[in-house]
Amino acid sequence: MERSKQDKNMAVYAFNTFFYPKLISQGYNSLKRWTKKVDIFDKEFLLVPIHLGIHWCMATVDFRDRTIRYYNSMESENNTCLYALLNYLNEESLDKKKKEYDISDWKTENVKDIPQQMNGSDCGVFSCMFAEYLSRNAKITFSQKDMPYFRRKMVYEILAKRLLQ
Repeated sequence: MERSKQDKNMAVYAFNTFFYPKLISQGYNSLKRWTKKVDIFDKEFLLVPIHLGIHWCMATVDFRDRTIRYYNSMESENNTCLYALLNYLNEESLDKKKKEYDISDWKTENVKDIPQQMNGSDCGVFSCMFAEYLSRNAKITFSQKDMPYFRRKMVYEILAKRLLQ
């Protein structure tokens, strides 16, 4: 979100890491207050970290082309996630705007041909990098060999409280 403010590429909103597990386990009503100060429909792009217990993935909601995408560095699909997010959009509209949200022409996609992790420990870094690249409209060009650099970069950004380009 900070990078999108700086770069002015697009209006991005990122949900926190507890959003998806709560949506799946307790439904929309358990988290409808989470967006009381933000209108997600005014954004162009939503980032949704997906925590599956021991594995991290990334989902995006792209209002520009009306598509919800799922990015998994271990290649499995998650249609449950895609449809839960599609339903979330409608529930959010009903709650905040008091009207149905037309999802009839929305598409969902389990994205293929993306970098894959070669170990059991880099899923979080892959997910963060999917989010970073996608939120600045960059082509996804990284691979497993870039993970040590990305880990160091992330540590630096957190400690310095400053984003690198």
